[in-house]
Amino acid sequence: MTEAKIIQKLLENRGLTTKKAMDEFFHPTHPKNIPSPFDPQPAVQLIKSHIKSGNKIYIYGDYDVDGLCSTAILWETLYSQYKNVFPHIPHRREEGYGLSQKGIDRCLELGAKLIISVDNGITALDQVKYCRDRGCDIIIIDHHEPGDTLPPANAILYSPVSCAAGLTWFFCHDLQKTEHWALNFEHLSLVSLATICDLVPLTGINRSFAKYGLEELNHTIRPGLLALFESASLSTSPLALSTYQVGFIIGPRLNAMGRLEHAIDSLRLLCTHDPQKAQSLAHTLNETNLTRQRLTEESITHALSQVSVSNLIVVAHSSYDEGIIGLVAAKLVEKHYRPTIAISIGKKLSKGSARSIPGFHITEHLRTASHLLVNVGGHAMASGFTIESAKLTEFIQFISNPDISSDLLVKKTRIDCEIPLSVIRNTLYEKIKQFEPFGLGNPTPVFLTQNVTISNIRRLGKLNQHLKFTADNLEAIYFNTPPTINDQLSNKVTVIYQIGLNTWNGQEKLQLVVKDITPSLSPS
Repeated sequence: MTEAKIIQKLLENRGLTTKKAMDEFFHPTHPKNIPSPFDPQPAVQLIKSHIKSGNKIYIYGDYDVDGLCSTAILWETLYSQYKNVFPHIPHRREEGYGLSQKGIDRCLELGAKLIISVDNGITALDQVKYCRDRGCDIIIIDHHEPGDTLPPANAILYSPVSCAAGLTWFFCHDLQKTEHWALNFEHLSLVSLATICDLVPLTGINRSFAKYGLEELNHTIRPGLLALFESASLSTSPLALSTYQVGFIIGPRLNAMGRLEHAIDSLRLLCTHDPQKAQSLAHTLNETNLTRQRLTEESITHALSQVSVSNLIVVAHSSYDEGIIGLVAAKLVEKHYRPTIAISIGKKLSKGSARSIPGFHITEHLRTASHLLVNVGGHAMASGFTIESAKLTEFIQFISNPDISSDLLVKKTRIDCEIPLSVIRNTLYEKIKQFEPFGLGNPTPVFLTQNVTISNIRRLGKLNQHLKFTADNLEAIYFNTPPTINDQLSNKVTVIYQIGLNTWNGQEKLQLVVKDITPSLSPS
């Protein structure tokens, strides 16, 4: 297969079959030239009226990366022109998830006359009414799935086309243009963090946010981000951060505070102008993330020992920290490929987090048990809820064993095409790089090659968990190799892999990043 045919196949696999679609993919429109997905004017006018009256405005965010970045973008935009604006990040344990009565009360106690909720609020009917009944206006900017009835907010800026940070960026961009404020394109760096970490499909608008936002992120001068990069050993010059580093190295550190402590420190890190304060906060985030990793490993080990595999897995225990149950659920989905609910059991209230597989809408399924839940929210692939602990047994019986097609429960290895190893050259690698940024909706290309000879096998890692070898004449690395794989390396094998670049001591070499090895079916 030629390079041209490989690239054509990659385009077809991503639904890019016309010249227009290909042009838009390889040359995405800059977000500044994309119109807002909603009418911003009612919210703009309400904010202007409160600024004119000198009222306190509170931005009510969330404790994950999307909520933090949304809060930072809106707070910095308004604060540049009006100093009576403040952020509020809810405390997971004291205020719970999303827009809560306790959180609203806190803002009201501090004098709020306008609350702008970002990354939450679209299903908070009672809470919004509570806020309005106490004389406080409220604007909602959210991308989560709404219920049948929208809350009685003064203005709702809703769209599913992007994460909340993207929607907030659109609103701030419109506000800046309307009021003739200086446009802040550096905020795209924060949108890229949220877009990648919130696992929205990197197509269309989100591809634009990821591409141009990563460019801004790699040139950021934010002291907090630079300190965070340094603490995570990502402070190379020049910076070359990818979706992988954002999603698996930077994002977990920002999320760690909201999981175990108070995410306000993550927001402070994003917004600080003080390099010394940035260093201190980055150290705090790093240490908290190490604690989060330890607690996660302990809970996952326990949960794996408790699993009873069925169409839907449910694990529940009082030792599971409510801040890491989403990670536990995700690990069980990865291990067993079943929708999974992990529950942190409390004395009076318990918290649940769910993760799903493609084709099974976990939030819709949980909403069938709304009569047993205090609250529930999320989207097709992830959800969270609160339940009275006394109702847990009834809930688990009610929610278990949903009717899921057996086809959905079989994990399918995604392979773009079969190619010979001889076609792998720097020119092909450079053409594949043009498909970046990779992510949900635009995955890293995966290839298959049969009848490969393996040699120079050696183990790497603290626990010898990785395998390094030569595949014909190419270097290859297989991270977290299954223990049974050694038995398959003496004969010709079929290798499933991505094409990567190994940089060591200033030298760059193409390598196979192996996903699976199986015996070849056809003879050499």
